[in-house]
Amino acid sequence: MQRTNYAFNSEKKNNLAVCKVCKGPTGGGITKCPGYRHTLLFLPKSNLGFSFLVSSGSKTEDMMLESTDSGHSEIIENAEGDRSNLPDDLIYRILSYISIKHVVQTSALSTRWRYIWTSVPHLNFSTTDFRRLPRFSKFVTRLLSGRNNQSEVFSVNFTFRGKVSQEFVQRILDYAFSHNVQQLDITCLPGRLYCLAEFPHSLFSSQSLKHFTFTGRIQTWNATVPTWALPNLTTLNLTYYDDTWDGLFSNCANLKNLTLKSSTSLNCFGISHPGLSSLTLEDDNVCVNVVTPQLKSLTIKNWRGVHLISAPNLSSLHYTDHYCSYKDSPLQLPTDLCHLEKVDIIITSDHDNKAYTHKIVRLLQQLRYVKFLTLSLELVKFFSSSVELFSHQTSPFVNLKSLKIYPGYVSPYNQAQQKVTMSAEVKDYLLGGSPGATFTMVSHEEIRVVKNVTLARNLMRKLQDQLEENIETNTSHIELDKAPVESHVKVAREQLDNMKRKVSMVQRISTLLTEVPTSYRDKDKLQARLYGLCIHIDTIMKHLDTIVKHVNDQMEIECDNKVHETATSSQPSSS
Repeated sequence: MQRTNYAFNSEKKNNLAVCKVCKGPTGGGITKCPGYRHTLLFLPKSNLGFSFLVSSGSKTEDMMLESTDSGHSEIIENAEGDRSNLPDDLIYRILSYISIKHVVQTSALSTRWRYIWTSVPHLNFSTTDFRRLPRFSKFVTRLLSGRNNQSEVFSVNFTFRGKVSQEFVQRILDYAFSHNVQQLDITCLPGRLYCLAEFPHSLFSSQSLKHFTFTGRIQTWNATVPTWALPNLTTLNLTYYDDTWDGLFSNCANLKNLTLKSSTSLNCFGISHPGLSSLTLEDDNVCVNVVTPQLKSLTIKNWRGVHLISAPNLSSLHYTDHYCSYKDSPLQLPTDLCHLEKVDIIITSDHDNKAYTHKIVRLLQQLRYVKFLTLSLELVKFFSSSVELFSHQTSPFVNLKSLKIYPGYVSPYNQAQQKVTMSAEVKDYLLGGSPGATFTMVSHEEIRVVKNVTLARNLMRKLQDQLEENIETNTSHIELDKAPVESHVKVAREQLDNMKRKVSMVQRISTLLTEVPTSYRDKDKLQARLYGLCIHIDTIMKHLDTIVKHVNDQMEIECDNKVHETATSSQPSSS
């Protein structure tokens, strides 16, 4: 196996790594250098503060484990720098953001990092990191057999495609549970149904598991559903939940946080748990009955069904609806919610539905004890077009301290949206019971201005970094008199392509600032900053003009020389 010196690059900015072997730039992330000979691993500076490159050769998958046994004395000494002084806990946290495949590759960084992969407590497996499943299976076998068996595993993130019965599924999960895993995320990629009964039984009876997230379409019909017994589980997130998983919640005695997304159930089902404190329901249309005496926080996002809720200790309610098409009440709550403090009701539909509006008003009557109320601007629009609903009603909000109204949806295309005005009847209904409450109302236009300014600032910051990098890596090292003309042509083309992208960014920023009203307090500063960037670009363009002129001069000289050589060689020799 060919060895390669590995160089640590301590001066990189943005998501850019430079191969010190090929002298070529490459994009951020796991990628190849321009020569396709050295695999680079770059961790963005914004997160980790350094970048590095690892491995060599084209068969990285075969080499990654072998590289830990090959001599690393050839690694350039500056690769032993600050990284060797990092505490293990920080290194483990850094490596928790990348896949275990790339964690293994970091063994090439220095002698300190040579065996780090054998004890990392966070394991991120994904079949998408490999072209073929047999390669992934081989990697899993070699990895788990090479790890320090005394090291505990805190978290496992496992994403896979194919049959659950595949050997590597059982191997990974058995290893995790035998090492007291506390956090487990399983994602079954789309393309097939997965049979729950095929998963290892340890998945449903772990004594150590505290956080479990499961995403994937599960087949439960004509299959024996395992009994769940997870005594220490506190957080459970399920996507494509099926109501045939009877007893799932009741057998998790310490469950505190539950999230259900996209139920595959066709029938109304119930959630009953004495200790549940947080519940989130997202994206479905099945009715659900909730009996949770200790529930503190309830979040409902586009769960298009009837909800009969019994939660006397509820203190926070977040309700989002994009559809506004319920036949019955969108949400029914007990009337004695005396602990309720914070409520958000976000309606994003533009279609006025009087029947639906009437049901929301009935819902508001049940929120009389709320202290902090947030409503979407679209809902206020519904209210103001149905003022007759408020004409003879007194405000139910006697404890209100704050009322905030903001758009639930702002068009990303900067298209004009109708201005919403709150009628006097609606305002009296919302604030009449608590005249001392603070009131904030934000328009679509104000939100759009904030988004445009934020985007413009981000683009200017990115452009500034790119311009500085452009000078450091591409212009300062050019020696016009020594380099061959071919290199000048290449540099000029690359620079011109880069400048085209930068000019496009300037045009985008200019368009964003044009849409910001003159009255905006920082508009002058933003325009001044953009002007400074344009001056910066103009400086680089002048440097490019020098390069282009030099290239033209050199080409003319070479052309003249070739013509002279041809003319000389074609002259008849004198006898």
